[in-house]
Parts: sequence; structure tokens; C-alpha cells
Amino acid sequence: MRGSFSLLAIFGAPLALAVLSLIGLIGALLADGLWDGLGAALLGASLAAIVWARFRRRPTGVRR
Repeated sequence: MRGSFSLLAIFGAPLALAVLSLIGLIGALLADGLWDGLGAALLGASLAAIVWARFRRRPTGVRR
């Protein structure tokens, strides 16, 4: 094993995306106006992160 990672290093980004998505869902469901736009933006952030992670370039020569 190359090195050990902390729990925050492994689960930090997914946890942050989950919290942002939850805030967006609750805000969009409970309030109108600004919260609808904010909810859509927060839910879109999850989609943007998935697309970014899928298409980012990895350095050549690195094995998993």
C-alpha cells in the first residue's frame, strides 16, 4: 500500500456534496423565490462535480 488516507480525505468531497444537495432540496421544497434558484444551483453543483470527475485528465504513467 502506497500510503494511508484519512477518513476526511476519502469521504470529504462526497460528504460535502451530500450536504449541499440536502440543503438545496430542503430549501427548494420549503421556500419560494431565491431558495428555488439556490436549490437548483446546489443540486447542479453535484452534477457539475460528477461531470468534472468523469472527464478530468489523469497524468500518464500512473497506475491504479
